Amino acid sequence: MNIDIHAHVIIPETMGKAGKWGPEIVRKDNGQATMKVGPYESRVGPEGGMTYEQFERMGDPKIRLADMDALGIDVMGISVSPLFYLYWAEDDIRTSFAKVQNDALAKYCAEDPKRFFWLATLPLPNIEHSLEEVRRVSALGAKGINIGTGDFAGIDLDNEKLWPLYELIESLGMPIFIHPYPLTMADGAEDRYNLSWMAGYNYQETMAFAHLTLGGVFDAFPNLKVCITHGGGFTPYQMGRLEEARRRAPDVRAQKSLVDYGGNVFYDILLHDLAARQYLVDFAGPDQLVVGDNFGGWDAADGFGMLNELALPPSDHEKIASGNAAKLFRLG
Repeated sequence: MNIDIHAHVIIPETMGKAGKWGPEIVRKDNGQATMKVGPYESRVGPEGGMTYEQFERMGDPKIRLADMDALGIDVMGISVSPLFYLYWAEDDIRTSFAKVQNDALAKYCAEDPKRFFWLATLPLPNIEHSLEEVRRVSALGAKGINIGTGDFAGIDLDNEKLWPLYELIESLGMPIFIHPYPLTMADGAEDRYNLSWMAGYNYQETMAFAHLTLGGVFDAFPNLKVCITHGGGFTPYQMGRLEEARRRAPDVRAQKSLVDYGGNVFYDILLHDLAARQYLVDFAGPDQLVVGDNFGGWDAADGFGMLNELALPPSDHEKIASGNAAKLFRLG
């Protein structure tokens, strides 16, 4: 079985439901389309764009199932586009839009609940509203909670304001799916070469790991599980430096070596370079890896082709292809 845990959908009925923030699919004269969220508008190169019709196709689960069949994907975990987190928006808009998106995700997955599962978004930084939404989506059938890497209006993942949220998520046995968002979105600042997506995402993922470990989150919540996208950013390749920070930096709350939190952290294998992907296997071990390919995103890849390139023993291959994801997301 093949389980893909990193795939995005843009559902048409959520468009225009966030007040002044839209969102809106903008059709361009050259046949491509962009996504506009408030002052922010996505930009793509000549080979990196999608047409308006391709954006619309993302909202049709029947089309997605046919695509999955063609690619040999048996089960897919879906989440909203990180462009839609709206952590920077007004509180009432952020809260209502999270509910709209989560209801849409639940409806999408109801098309075939044996092949789809969903990861809920939250109206952070409002903790009380986020707690309410976790309880609500748990009843709706969400299998995990999708959040950004931090910067929830100045709150990062090690802030104790998040402790009640971690406590609830841990008690429900739900993992947290951590995916960055472009930090240029709130004010629509220039983003040359989409560097906020490329290097920026990797930086944010590394910061997320550092905040969770150095900040003592896993000491306070030892059964909390998180999955970090894009191979964990720079984390595997700079673990030595992070460990030095644990030993030398001020305000560190970690109670043990950072590698000892390995069982709390999972990584998807979406690394386009084979050598980097192999290093991730060596670093994290096959028990902590899952397949995620950013299905529907700008750098979407053949995630299971990436896994095949690793030429792992059959037992390790099976863990990464499906076993770890089935256990992490309680897929039965």
